[in-house]
Amino acid sequence: MDQVPDEFAAELVTNVEGAIATITLSRPEIGNALTRAMMIRLAKHVGTLSAQPDVRVLVLAAAGDEFCRGRDGRGESRAGMSPYDVRAHLMGGLLSVFDAIAQAPIPLVACVQGPTNNFGVTLAAACDITLASDKATFRYAEIEQGTPPTTAISVLTPNVSAKALAYLIYGAKSFDAQQALRCGLVTDVFPHDRFSDEARAFIKKLAGTPRIALESIKRFQTRAAALTPDMRAEYAIALRALAGS
Repeated sequence: MDQVPDEFAAELVTNVEGAIATITLSRPEIGNALTRAMMIRLAKHVGTLSAQPDVRVLVLAAAGDEFCRGRDGRGESRAGMSPYDVRAHLMGGLLSVFDAIAQAPIPLVACVQGPTNNFGVTLAAACDITLASDKATFRYAEIEQGTPPTTAISVLTPNVSAKALAYLIYGAKSFDAQQALRCGLVTDVFPHDRFSDEARAFIKKLAGTPRIALESIKRFQTRAAALTPDMRAEYAIALRALAGS
C-alpha cells in the first residue's frame, strides 16, 4: 500500500494495491463533504494515480454511511468578487475534478454505499462506472436555496434522460438506487449486505484487463460522440489495431 502524503492525507486517503488505485473520501463526521481545497487535491490525485503505468482502474470510495454530502463551503464568501473571480477561485476546484475524471486515461469506478447529495451526486455520476448499494440515495437541493445547479446539469446531460433530470433538479427529489439506475445516474445496484464484495469482484475483474485496452475504450468513449459516423468507424478501427499490436 503506497500512501500519498499531503495536507489532506487523513481526509483523502489514497492507496495502490496491484493494478487498483483507490481514493477514499474520509470525512464521515460531516458526510464526506469536500472543501474547495480538497477538490483541487482530489483532482491532482486522480491525475497522478491514473498516470501510473501499472494502475489499470481508479476507484472512488467513501468512509462511513454517506458517500458525499456535497460541497463544504463554510467560510467562503462571494462578497466583492467579480464573475471571473467566482469562476476562477470558487468554481475552479469543482470544475478541476470533472476535468481530471474526463482526462484520466483509465476508467474510474465510483462505489456509492449510501446517501449522496449535490456535488456528491455529480461526482459519482461523472465516473465512468457508478456502482451503488441499494441503500444509496441521490438528491440535488440547490434549487431550495435559489441556486441553479447548471454545472451538474452539464455533466449529467449526456447520460441522464431529460425528463428524469428535470424532475431531479426542479423537484429536489431524492432518487433511490433503482430510480437512479433506470435514469442513467448509476451503472448497477447491489444489495447493501453484498455491496462491498460485489463491487470488489467487478473491480478486480476489470483490473485484469490490459491497460492498453482500457485506455482505448476510455479514449473512444470520450471522443467518439463528437465525430461523424464514418470518422467514428475509422477511429474505432485505428484504436483496435493499436491495442492489438
